[in-house]
Amino acid sequence: MLISPLFLQHCGKKEVLEPDVAWTYYAAKDGLVSNNVNDLAFGADGVLWVATEFGVSRFDGQSWQSFNAPQGLIHHEVTSVAVAGDNSVWFGTPFGLSRFRNGTWQNYSTSNGLAYNYIYDVAIDSDNRPWAATGLGVNYLDGQNWIHLQKQNGSALVHNIVRSVAIDNEQYKWFGTEFGVSRYRSGSWQTFLANDNQASFVVCVYPDKLSRMWFGNLAGVTLYNGQNYITYTMNDGLAFNRVNAIAEDKDNRMYFGTPNGLSVFDGSKWRTFNTGNKLPDNWVSSLAADNQGRIWIGTKSRGIAVINIKRF
Repeated sequence: MLISPLFLQHCGKKEVLEPDVAWTYYAAKDGLVSNNVNDLAFGADGVLWVATEFGVSRFDGQSWQSFNAPQGLIHHEVTSVAVAGDNSVWFGTPFGLSRFRNGTWQNYSTSNGLAYNYIYDVAIDSDNRPWAATGLGVNYLDGQNWIHLQKQNGSALVHNIVRSVAIDNEQYKWFGTEFGVSRYRSGSWQTFLANDNQASFVVCVYPDKLSRMWFGNLAGVTLYNGQNYITYTMNDGLAFNRVNAIAEDKDNRMYFGTPNGLSVFDGSKWRTFNTGNKLPDNWVSSLAADNQGRIWIGTKSRGIAVINIKRF
C-alpha cells in the first residue's frame, strides 16, 4: 500500500507528516532573517535563537523577531549563539562578541578585553560566564575582566585555533581545536585526540546524557566513553566524514550534521536524511534539541528543518 505524505500549512510553516517521521520547515519567507543558518540555541524558556550570515532571529513558537547591526549587534555575520541561565544571549561574530540582556546590547572586541575578535563558538558555564572559542585561544569573562587561555602563554591548550567549546555537567570545559581536544577545569588540563591526523581536526564537541563525549572531526565522529575511543565513518553509516554539529533527542539517539546530510544513530542502527528524503539542504551547519525532544536543523542555504522521529 502506498501512503502519500500529508502536507499542512500552519502559522507560515509547512509540516510534512509521514508514518514514522514528522518534518516542519522555516525559512526567510516565514520570518527568519536569513536562510544561511550558522548556529541554533534554545533558552530555558523554550525560545529559539538563530545565528545567521545576516543577523539573528528569535522565535517564541508563534512569531519571529530579528536583530542586526542597527539594533546593536556588533556585526551582521553571526557564527554562534548561546543562552545563559540569566537569559543573557551571547553571539559570536568575526568581529567580537555581543551580549543581549533585558533589551540592551553590549559588545566586546579586542578594544575592550578580547584577545582575538574571530569567535568560532561560545558556551555558558553554571556561573553564567561566557567561554569563547577563538582563532587565538580561549577567552572567558570573569566578572568585568576577560581571561585569555592560550598555548603560548603557559597553558596546556593543545592548539590556539579553537573551533568549538562545550561544558559538561561537571563543569569541565572541552575545547575542540585543529590539533586535538583540550579539557580544562580549575587550572587543570588534559589533552585528547592529538594524533596528527584528520580526527584531530575537531569541528564540534558534545557531552551526551550518558556523560560521554562526542567529537565531530574531519575523519567522522569519535565517541570517548572515559576510557576508549570509537570513530564512526561513512563505512559505518555516517553520511559524510566531516561532522559539523551534534545533538541528542529524548530517546538518546545521536544526530550528526554533515555537508552531505543528517545521520541518526541509536547505538546500533544508522539512518540518514538528505534532500532525497525531505531534508531541504544537504549541508547541515547546526543542530539543537527542543524541550519536546525534536531536533532543529540549521542548514547552509535553506533555513531550518525540524525533525520528529516517531519510529526508528
